[in-house]
Amino acid sequence: MEETPKRWSARTKAEIIMRLLRGEAIDALSRECVVTVATLSQWRDEFIEAGIAGLKGRSVDEVRVADLEKKIGQQAMEIELYKKKRQWNQSIRGSMSKP
Repeated sequence: MEETPKRWSARTKAEIIMRLLRGEAIDALSRECVVTVATLSQWRDEFIEAGIAGLKGRSVDEVRVADLEKKIGQQAMEIELYKKKRQWNQSIRGSMSKP
């Protein structure tokens, strides 16, 4: 029987996960790789969440931070647009109330 590595490389994990995504049974892969089904499920979820970067551990957080920064930027733009629209509405109301 082949000895399983204590640490799996991101590339090897990706190859295993691709087999899962192509339809191979998770229990069969679990037995073949001598890895628990829970571990394979975790790898699959991480891969789906962030692709190969997610399998490297530290990159998952970087991906999440980038997504959050993007959302913050979008919200800042929405707030700025709201302020300008409000300012414009106030100026229109002000000019309409003057005789």
